[in-house]
Amino acid sequence: MKVKLVKEPDNEYDKEAIKVTLTPIGTVGYVANSVKTVIGECVSAGRLYDKFGDETEATIMYVLPDGVIAYVDGEEVLVRDILK
Repeated sequence: MKVKLVKEPDNEYDKEAIKVTLTPIGTVGYVANSVKTVIGECVSAGRLYDKFGDETEATIMYVLPDGVIAYVDGEEVLVRDILK
């Protein structure tokens, strides 16, 4: 499954926030950006932020109890708060 990653520089909590959207639902979560929320070999939103323009596409690889691991531009990222 494909999802869209969209930079959200106006996010009040994190200037490097990357929201995850799914058509036609809209925002379904955010790329994890904390050492407390990133798991395994996944990269944080901060490490991914400068590697793409305003938006890019990611492929869902695994669904876990704590989120979804997606693959984007050669990197694995953890998407948190899916559909919460």
